[in-house]
Amino acid sequence: MRRGLSFVGAILIILLCTVDVTCGYDGSLVLPADKILRISQTFVEFEHHGFLPISENVEVFQHWEGELHSLPLAAVKVGFEEVVASMSQEEVIRFDVYDPLYIRTMRIAISTDQFAALEHKELMLSPTSRLYVEEKGTGRGFQVDAGEEAVIFVEDGRLHASDGRGSIWEFDQRLHIWSDPEGLIQINSFKRGTGTRFFPRYRGRFELTVVDGNRFLVINEVNLEDYLYQVVPSEMPISWPLEALKAQAVAARTYAVAQAIYSRQGHLGFHVADSTNSQVYNNQPEAASTTRAIAETAGQILAQPDGTIHSTYFYSTSPGTILTDLNTWKDTSGLALEGNSPWFRWKCTFTRAELSSLFGLGEISSLQVEERDELGRVITLIVSGTGGEESIEGELNIRRALQPSTLGRVNDSLGPQTLLPSTLFFIEHTGDAGGRLESVTIYGGGSGHNLGMSQWGAKGMAEAGCDYLSILGKYYAKAHLITHSEQLRY
Repeated sequence: MRRGLSFVGAILIILLCTVDVTCGYDGSLVLPADKILRISQTFVEFEHHGFLPISENVEVFQHWEGELHSLPLAAVKVGFEEVVASMSQEEVIRFDVYDPLYIRTMRIAISTDQFAALEHKELMLSPTSRLYVEEKGTGRGFQVDAGEEAVIFVEDGRLHASDGRGSIWEFDQRLHIWSDPEGLIQINSFKRGTGTRFFPRYRGRFELTVVDGNRFLVINEVNLEDYLYQVVPSEMPISWPLEALKAQAVAARTYAVAQAIYSRQGHLGFHVADSTNSQVYNNQPEAASTTRAIAETAGQILAQPDGTIHSTYFYSTSPGTILTDLNTWKDTSGLALEGNSPWFRWKCTFTRAELSSLFGLGEISSLQVEERDELGRVITLIVSGTGGEESIEGELNIRRALQPSTLGRVNDSLGPQTLLPSTLFFIEHTGDAGGRLESVTIYGGGSGHNLGMSQWGAKGMAEAGCDYLSILGKYYAKAHLITHSEQLRY
């Protein structure tokens, strides 16, 4: 039985009729083309139409070069700008997509200081030329000139902004912030950088949305290639060989496109975060060497044999071999192939007291590797003590559980670490004269999850004369290069 329109639905129709709504062949209301800001299986948020529920039986069609193709809902991506929605019974029953089905822009969630969280309490902004702050839909807002600063914060669930001239603006809707075409948006409320700290500057535009009453989300929308300008130098040292940087550029571009395609954060309105939860963005300034690497690989991504795009993972250093005992650990024959990485071999020792402090199982009697995966990584570690036994499962959980106070590496040593470099290791126990555990030494190799491309390995190959295609061929042997503008398969 057909439902009657609710009062809200009737108001919606009246409002839509003021924005050039047309009727579909089936009597549905056809809305003007609009940009998608968020989408899930059950709802969509358009830039101008707002939130709309999606029918369980929604149909999706793509219009391109005179042809019409039926698509799954998953093909409708956050950031698509030319999407027409047809409404019936207060739900979207059809999407018509006029965007080309490839990723042109990235939407990045910007984290707070030290990448601690995605939700902000305050944001201080200044432009390199001129900044524009405007409320969605109303056109209310102000300009900020070079040398001035805007401060954004939330009060009583509403965004507020100090315009730098003594006025406080109050907004009900999302804020859009952008600069002049050649300008950049600088954040002054935190610094980035692993060496020299700096106030980060961003291309593109920002969207600010209240998320929980007293915090807001900051999304930076930027062209895909421009996004890479601030990813590649954050993921690989800018002084490394050009061919290694080019391999990193292709891997980073492919990772970004895959994340946008599979849209795991689409319901939140972004494709990736700016931290190691995705790939690091703008933790180092743009550099000529990495910009050149991006330009010389422009548009290139890696596709699987069936044409699909998968995430291209990369990590710091490979240990070169599965480490099972001290003899394999002493084998450094692969060091040159890893670009002489300081992470190729490492070791750390935990005293009995340190182990007891880490695990809270009384006096620790042993750490035993219970299971390794096909790559040799420890995936189950058993910790036994007078207070019981604990099974730690998962690579990252094990790395977090073992936090060394000192770590010896190839030719140097480091102070306290928040996690173990990798789970490619073996364990050596040392007991006292009475048979009690005195200490545990972990002999390990490599840094990172050991999936995809070893960045130090790419450096070593480039130094040996290999080009970026050879590097990519080694680490992603089944993949082949395409340009991201080629038709993607979902």
